[in-house]
Amino acid sequence: MVKENENKHIGALLKSLKPLHNLEYKVVFNLHENTFFQKLVSKDVLDKVRVRPIDYFKSLVVLDYFTRIMNNDYNVCDNLENLSKALRDKEKEKGVEDGEGGVSYLSLDTVLFETGVFVNENRLKSGKKDITKKEESEIKKRYSQEEKFDLNSSGVRKLDPFYEAMGEMVCSQVSDNVKLYLIEANSRADLGAIVFSDSVLGVLEDDASKKEIYDKLSAKDYYSASLSALKSLMKESSLAKIGKAIEQNDK
Repeated sequence: MVKENENKHIGALLKSLKPLHNLEYKVVFNLHENTFFQKLVSKDVLDKVRVRPIDYFKSLVVLDYFTRIMNNDYNVCDNLENLSKALRDKEKEKGVEDGEGGVSYLSLDTVLFETGVFVNENRLKSGKKDITKKEESEIKKRYSQEEKFDLNSSGVRKLDPFYEAMGEMVCSQVSDNVKLYLIEANSRADLGAIVFSDSVLGVLEDDASKKEIYDKLSAKDYYSASLSALKSLMKESSLAKIGKAIEQNDK
């Protein structure tokens, strides 16, 4: 179970972060949810991603981290938008109107495997099987450019209830095995890397890959953990797994 001071730590981080945009969705989302969007999710991701409610907020953070830090473009969001539209068209053909319970609202697993396939397809186009050292250096540079904050204990203790609740909201997106690493997150990139790694761990089958990611999280090397997570995701992603994830979402 996440500790109260971890909620406060992440709340203090969120309060320190400069917003990525000032969009508000007042009709559908409350103030905490709109603040979550503004602090952690870029406009390009928000505009295109259609995910079922239970996976929505975590999927947005995963895609924000992947698009802004790891891939440096939003093309995977176009792929996800097109996939969602294709599934919605099939629903209409069948006369199905399940709303947010329908398959056109993607699951986190679908988002992850589509991201892995997207990266693999880009590798084929570039003629390079793996992520190159130069590309890794560029990812790390973008990661390092994210502002870090000195979240001292006195500042955390004085945190107002709104941002403590925000911290609790974000901490609730992370699985129990990974929550303990949130207390060391000091930038938006750190937080994104932890959520991305945690999400990928949830779909991996290879124990050696999982151990590598956990080892790097334990060493507080969140950047490297997320890079290992991406490489592992690439190995395990396929069109068949996307199809299976969509089928599971239809049950």
